[in-house]
Amino acid sequence: MVKKDLHSLIRLRKWDVDEKQRNLATLLRHEESVLERQQAHEDEIKAELAFASAAPVELRGTLSGYLARADEMRGRLVQALLEVQMRVAHAQDELAESYRKSKTLEVTQANRDKEELVEEGRREEADLNEIGLTLFRRRKEIEST
Repeated sequence: MVKKDLHSLIRLRKWDVDEKQRNLATLLRHEESVLERQQAHEDEIKAELAFASAAPVELRGTLSGYLARADEMRGRLVQALLEVQMRVAHAQDELAESYRKSKTLEVTQANRDKEELVEEGRREEADLNEIGLTLFRRRKEIEST
């Protein structure tokens, strides 16, 4: 019985796993970038508040406008972070599924390879037994003549 070799399919699955890992890494870098922008934004707000508290009263009037825009920006950054986190979770699920499929194929091929070795061993043993039996019969024939 000839069984299909899965090595080509295994290579394809490994490539798919690698591709999904690269995609996940890109998304994780994007997530880190958004987190860094959030931190920089918060630091900027703190610096503006510190500056405004030391500024003359006449200049403090612009602070409310700045804080309103800062709140809008904070909201956009939070939304961007939530979106990228959802994409990261989805990419992690895809990677896990791809890895599971790849491992399944690898285990199946390993089992097939093992079965093939066992079958080959059986065939060799049967061939050796046949050769031994033939030699035994010939000796018996020679001895009986």
